[in-house]
Amino acid sequence: MAELMTIARPYAEAAFAYAKEQNKLTEWSSMLSNLAAIASDEAMAGMIANPAYTEQNVLDIFTGVMGANLTKEGKNLLVTMSENKRLAALALVSEAFENLKAIEENRIRATVISAFEATVEQKNKLSAALNAKFDAEVEINYEVDASLLAGIKIKVGDWAIDGSALSQLKKLGAAIAQ
Repeated sequence: MAELMTIARPYAEAAFAYAKEQNKLTEWSSMLSNLAAIASDEAMAGMIANPAYTEQNVLDIFTGVMGANLTKEGKNLLVTMSENKRLAALALVSEAFENLKAIEENRIRATVISAFEATVEQKNKLSAALNAKFDAEVEINYEVDASLLAGIKIKVGDWAIDGSALSQLKKLGAAIAQ
């Protein structure tokens, strides 16, 4: 996954720079999201990986599905990625583009995983704390994972906190084993 993100990042940065220059961040965001959805489709992913399908076959499917929603510049991106055998990274290109767009708009995306569903009050407090910490509008995606036992994990970009009971038990087990 990290290797694919390394591959995807330059494409996302180039697309972002162009979209920003043309004042078309929203349009590119939508287009890349749609391209990522197409590329992530199980059948399409199989075609991308299958050498029996030519680059042109795969590009024709993308352009056919996207129709008028695929700009000339978007098609150029697809052609470049196809020529370099990078179409499998399209979903990560879209993700990296969204991260750059969020930074530009002073928004940050966070993932909070808790053992139980958080109450509205808990969500509001956590949101306020993260907004203050990062001095930005933090968009939080909440997930529930009962295997954590208790507590939460918070991930914002490269920054992470693991305050789960499972993590604490693992640390305790490692300390006892020494």
